[in-house]
Amino acid sequence: MGPNPFIGSSIVNQDADQKLTTELRLVSRLLALSLIDGKKQREQIELLATAGMDRHVIAELVGTTAGTVSVEMSNLKKQGARRGRRT
Repeated sequence: MGPNPFIGSSIVNQDADQKLTTELRLVSRLLALSLIDGKKQREQIELLATAGMDRHVIAELVGTTAGTVSVEMSNLKKQGARRGRRT
């Protein structure tokens, strides 16, 4: 058996990068689920949005639609703006 022509090639590197990305997504989701466990939906959305998660990912984790997440995020922004004006 001769040397493997794929070792060090971009195909192997791309495959390793893809596997690493998949693992990181999994860890991220597990951490997010542990963060939101036992909280109300509004608080779950707020925490995950604050962490920078996309509304589609938030919707999947919370068990709702991306539209619902968008509306809730908009409401949270409005509520924050109102609080900011009072001070």
